[in-house]
Amino acid sequence: MAYVISTLCTREADCVDVCPVNCIVPGFPVDKWPLFYIDPDVCIDCGACVPVCPPEAIFPEGDLPPEHAADAALNRRFFEDGPGYAAGVQLYEMGRTK
Repeated sequence: MAYVISTLCTREADCVDVCPVNCIVPGFPVDKWPLFYIDPDVCIDCGACVPVCPPEAIFPEGDLPPEHAADAALNRRFFEDGPGYAAGVQLYEMGRTK
C-alpha cells in the first residue's frame, strides 16, 4: 500500500530529497496541482518521507484520516490524468524545485 500526500502539504520538498525511488513530484502548474504527489505505482512503502514532512501531511493509504480520504484519489489522478512526472521536469527546466 502506497503512501499518500494529503492536502496538508505545504510544498516543503523535504520528502523529495529522501525518497529512494524518486516517486514524489511537485505539482505544476501550482494553481491546478498545489501539492506534492506520490506515484502509488512506484512507491515502495518505505516510509522515509513521513518523518521529514514538516506539516505531517504524509500517511499510509490505509491510515488516511477520514477528512483526507479523497487525497489518495487525488495523488493517483495526478499521475494518471494530470501532468505526472512531466510536472517535475517543467519545474527543473525553469530552475525551480518547488
